[in-house]
Amino acid sequence: MNNLTMYSTTRRRFLQRAGAAGAGLGLHSLIPAFAGQSTGLRPGQATGPIDLSITRQPLDIGGQFGDTITINGSIPGPLVRLMEGQDAVMRVTNQLDEDTSIHWHGLLVPHQMDGVPGVSYAGIKPGETFRYAFPVRQSGTYWYHSHSGLQEQQGHYGPLIIDPIEPEPFAYDREYVVMLSDWTFENPMSVIRKLKKQSD
Repeated sequence: MNNLTMYSTTRRRFLQRAGAAGAGLGLHSLIPAFAGQSTGLRPGQATGPIDLSITRQPLDIGGQFGDTITINGSIPGPLVRLMEGQDAVMRVTNQLDEDTSIHWHGLLVPHQMDGVPGVSYAGIKPGETFRYAFPVRQSGTYWYHSHSGLQEQQGHYGPLIIDPIEPEPFAYDREYVVMLSDWTFENPMSVIRKLKKQSD
């Protein structure tokens, strides 16, 4: 065994042990849900309802606790994976004490499924579950987010991938989803007031 092989094996063992220790300590909550698993369909899988739960909870962000809105307990929310040509059904439960919504950004959906309160529907009231249902007519990489107040700035967003009907013309070992955002501990309403202020 040469030095390179020995280093690679040792590094692999270290990462496996560190991952197991982190899970044992509850550190898995710091990892976005889509880094480990996805909610939705795998290629060739039958359509089924996807359950998303919107809650408010404190989350450790860089050693400080932020007042966050999570989807299924994580920020960003879980990766929602759909298949082109199938019918999507998402059941979104609002566990907040205020109205919420989900807008499927960039998706071709019936207007009542677009998720914009006051335009396409009334929003999701506290304690209620709204059933989004629409045919999936496209493929690609998208995202979903709240259109209620400034909930998106508090963590209410997530990635969405729609696999094409035809298989990809290339092979890969693993797929990575990269989602960039920023975070502030300041109230989003205070931030928007500063951004909208006139110079005078």
